[in-house]
Amino acid sequence: MQDYLKDVLNSSYQNKKTAQNTLEKYKVKVDRDLSGKEAKVFINEDGTPNIAVRGSKNIIKDFLISDPLLALGLSKYDPRKKRTDELIRKVKEKYKKDPNLYGHSLGGALVSGADTKGKITTFNKGAGLSELFKEIPSNQTDVRTTGDLVSVLSGTQGGGTKILLNNPNVLSAHSISNL
Repeated sequence: MQDYLKDVLNSSYQNKKTAQNTLEKYKVKVDRDLSGKEAKVFINEDGTPNIAVRGSKNIIKDFLISDPLLALGLSKYDPRKKRTDELIRKVKEKYKKDPNLYGHSLGGALVSGADTKGKITTFNKGAGLSELFKEIPSNQTDVRTTGDLVSVLSGTQGGGTKILLNNPNVLSAHSISNL
């Protein structure tokens, strides 16, 4: 599971062609029409849709808009949150199934608690003030590392499934390479 999750999350940061190459060993197909710079949509052999949402990468849109809104508990005003929710809606409409969702850091915050009956898996999801003591849904698994400062507030949340990996180094704990 950890290698699969690592590859899926890495693919969310890649262009469509590289993402397809990263995921081809899992016999999935990247949906080039619905995939973009912020998220990759891929379909399992059984037809189950999946969405991998990347974390912060863009200086203006992510680091100066989305991340501060998340920290202040104002993600509902984030244009990226709105685009992620719209992508989930489009995937449901196209494939007639609820997608599985994956996200790292900001991407994890964007998919956390999303409207899907599929599985939600986050890694070191960003958590702001509004996330304190929040209940996450039973179909969600949050994986985090011990030294990760971005996801530290998510440790107060109840519900779902929690997996804690040991890496007390605050400089490297946030990286996908910890999987």
